[in-house]
Amino acid sequence: MQSTKFSGKLSLVSERNNNEINKMNNENIETIRAEFKDQFMSDNNTVLVSCCGCGEEVHISQEEADQWTDTDRFQCHECE
Repeated sequence: MQSTKFSGKLSLVSERNNNEINKMNNENIETIRAEFKDQFMSDNNTVLVSCCGCGEEVHISQEEADQWTDTDRFQCHECE
């Protein structure tokens, strides 16, 4: 009889812990989704260019890309 009570209490504690872990995981997932969405939305305003000096691929803002008359001649900060 004692082991049944102990098992029942252990089961309740385990279930509560699982619920708390699931809640934390769900909160973490929502945080990651929000951060990803912010990053994705900001990436929509970027242009991928390759440095003509070293070949490094760099994301630059659309505004910066508009300042280059020919992005084939783009140089990263190290190569400038």
